[in-house]
Amino acid sequence: MIRAIDDNIWTVVGPDVVFAGATMHTRMTVVRLSSGQLWVHSPIAWSDEVERFVDGQGGDVVALVAPNKFHYLYLDVWREHHPEAVVFAEADLKKKVPALQEAEDLDQTPPALWSDDIDQLVIDGHRLFQEAVFFHRPSRSLIFTDLFINLRLDQVNMLAGWFLKFEGVVFPNGGLPRLYRWLTSDKDKAEKP
Repeated sequence: MIRAIDDNIWTVVGPDVVFAGATMHTRMTVVRLSSGQLWVHSPIAWSDEVERFVDGQGGDVVALVAPNKFHYLYLDVWREHHPEAVVFAEADLKKKVPALQEAEDLDQTPPALWSDDIDQLVIDGHRLFQEAVFFHRPSRSLIFTDLFINLRLDQVNMLAGWFLKFEGVVFPNGGLPRLYRWLTSDKDKAEKP
């Protein structure tokens, strides 16, 4: 499912995955930058539908963004289809996945490729989890992956549903997961990146 958020920004829903007993969809965000090129955040599985969508937007993918340790699974296939794209990854992800050692770092300053359109910030302070978050200025859209969760319980077993309610991430009142807040050891760093 492809959804236009505003001019030049879309979300595309991919296949479901199971994480911590909960079925979750995958979703990427695509932005057409003022240069006309495409910025792809958290790429989903490649498919004919995805290919038609990307081609329909001009097909010039300039950046593939892996914002945290969990959103990188489909980078290889995207690199096969768009070898000219620059891969950007969060620093802890680069340590976790040897194939991403050559990726560009995501830090507190957006690279020139997208600095005219998108601001970014790396939320740190948790010893196990960091995430780069983004703000698309033209549409005034915040782009998150796992720092803000808003899941429906319709395809979740009872135990997973209880856990998600405990975490405070259930639709329509999702939010920052409770365990993330509790386990953030450097709250000053997390609050003032």
